[in-house]
Amino acid sequence: MKLTATKQYHSTPISEKLASNFIELGYGLQVEGMIAELFFNRSFEPFYPYRLINKLWYDLLEDENDHSSRCETDWRVFDWYHSSYEHNAWFAFPGTAGHQPIEDDSTFVIEHSPMADVHIAIVKGGCHGEYAMQVINDSDAHGGLAQDGKYCFTDVKYTFNGKIRRTSGDPALQIAIYREGSVSDPVVTCPLGTVGDDYTKVQAEFSVPEQGRYTFALLLPPHTSVLCDDFSLLPDDAVCRMKKSAVEAGAYVAPAVIRWPGGCFASFYNWRDGVGEYRPPMKSYFWGGYQYNDVGTDELASYAEAVGAESMICVNVHHPFKRYFEYVPPESLDKDPNDPTIHAAPHGRDLPCFADIARGAQEAAAWVEYCNGDESTEGGRARIANGRKKPYNVKYWEMDNEVHRWFTPEEYARTCVLYAKTMKAVDPTIKIGIDTYSYSLEALERMVAIAGNDIDFIADRGSSEDTLQKKLAIICAYNQQQGTGIRYCNTEWLPLRGTDAYNMVPRGDNKLTKCYMFSKWKYALDAASVLMMWQRYGQVIDFVNFNNLANTHAQSAIETPKEGAYPTAAGMMLHRFANTCAYRTLVIDGYNPDCDDMLQAQLSINRDGTALVLNILNRGEEDGEVVLDLGVFTPVCGTHGGVMLCADSLAAMNTLHDRPIAEKSISLCLTNSVATVAAPARSFAEYVIPLTE
Repeated sequence: MKLTATKQYHSTPISEKLASNFIELGYGLQVEGMIAELFFNRSFEPFYPYRLINKLWYDLLEDENDHSSRCETDWRVFDWYHSSYEHNAWFAFPGTAGHQPIEDDSTFVIEHSPMADVHIAIVKGGCHGEYAMQVINDSDAHGGLAQDGKYCFTDVKYTFNGKIRRTSGDPALQIAIYREGSVSDPVVTCPLGTVGDDYTKVQAEFSVPEQGRYTFALLLPPHTSVLCDDFSLLPDDAVCRMKKSAVEAGAYVAPAVIRWPGGCFASFYNWRDGVGEYRPPMKSYFWGGYQYNDVGTDELASYAEAVGAESMICVNVHHPFKRYFEYVPPESLDKDPNDPTIHAAPHGRDLPCFADIARGAQEAAAWVEYCNGDESTEGGRARIANGRKKPYNVKYWEMDNEVHRWFTPEEYARTCVLYAKTMKAVDPTIKIGIDTYSYSLEALERMVAIAGNDIDFIADRGSSEDTLQKKLAIICAYNQQQGTGIRYCNTEWLPLRGTDAYNMVPRGDNKLTKCYMFSKWKYALDAASVLMMWQRYGQVIDFVNFNNLANTHAQSAIETPKEGAYPTAAGMMLHRFANTCAYRTLVIDGYNPDCDDMLQAQLSINRDGTALVLNILNRGEEDGEVVLDLGVFTPVCGTHGGVMLCADSLAAMNTLHDRPIAEKSISLCLTNSVATVAAPARSFAEYVIPLTE
């Protein structure tokens, strides 16, 4: 490939927010793997099975076109599996749990000890949620309740908290920490004191002598029974309730903006359930599984701060259809939600709390006030009472997710106007985003005509350059006519080259699943191609959120096993784009790169104009070469350094202990203002070429 540089710019400077990201509660055990909490089901609620859409996205079904086909219940067979995907059962101790299949009727409770007369059961009567764990020790020795899978470190102190109510016998309890799989010779024992006939808060601190996997046990004296609830086991190095390693890995990826709490989850989320001391656990309305609400506004906003990111909140926009339905087809959107002839998809609940649009706008405004208000506001005082004095100053607010499920385009646009006015009355500096991926280009024009003066960005999906150009044309024309400054954002993108109606990679003849592809080096190279495209459009592209940040069965930038954390292939690529020297892209004479090109080159200039930045991407299996004439500039001839990401296989994937994707220092030689650059197969490189003054 022979190319010639020009001094012409593609557009305005590159947005510094292209390496942004996305966290969705309730999906893919994202937060469960990031959070420092060591217990699985710490509130002892009956497990709610994962819903079909979750199984489809996990690639658990043998045939995605046959929803009755066999579902894989042993996740250990997948290459994305690690320890944070465990579903650790509570079991009667002494005993062992072992692996638990993940089935619709799984309880993750082993009720009877095989070694003693000890029994446990989930019963009503909890103080944190509806249920509690009943523990009955009818044996002549200590016994009780246990859970495996506690990975502990020697330099960390762990604090156990719980609420326990004596129902019979001796009220003096203790906890014990055993090597996982052992029922004798605990490595740590701690007395809890006595508990009363009402729920009593208990606490104990301990450290372990060696790093490794342990079993936690609550031990009752002989012939004693109790009710337990609201257990917690946290390390003292937790950061905003998150694992230290999850913060470190997130900081490495360095997202500029993090979107939360969804996604689809956001559409049925009450933000008040995730703030304050009492946060009742509940079923995840959209994805299935349980949402324990341990992570809410304060934790997510604090995590974003800890990794150097801004927050973007996806708001639950209320609608009468949401009372009963998760999806209403277009032909029924003009009907009454109570009309029995509607052929829609019910979510199986009655949720009047999400049915009133005006009330929803007020709730969204209250959320803004909680995040951004000072001590003179009710929301600010509530946040301060919950331990955070400084406002979070959340700037970006997206108006729900996949809104075509409930709204016509015009109704949605009018609703966005109401929400924007109500929310900006609390904080006029916030930016409101309107979803555009749900509707046609023609509908987008009508929506912008209705809401354009009240919104600040469009929230898009996908990575088609043709569609991008058409949407940019619509918003740029409106901006020019109205004097507005609407910008383009992509709040949830996957670098998939070809998708079906469900945004999933077709299995095809090679039977590769999407989860397999998400984790591989090829996926990261595809991501680089799309990010390079967005660079060429300058700051009209504000931020784009890679889907997802963590633990989505390798559809992620980082994975956080119990033993530590690591960047995925895509995470390493996002790190490179977050730390690029490129400031403004330059036109290369006669060269029009396409996202689908295997070999691509991109030339930019740095912020102060003292150097050129050359990116070379080779997504193919054959080595290539780029010869670039820089004669229009006055580059310094000689050898210049750079960084390359590469792997021996497009199917390479990182794990905690194996990093086949390499980051290498490289160099090019510039002679007579011409750079001849090798482009090894399966590589992405960035070179910095200084210019003479």
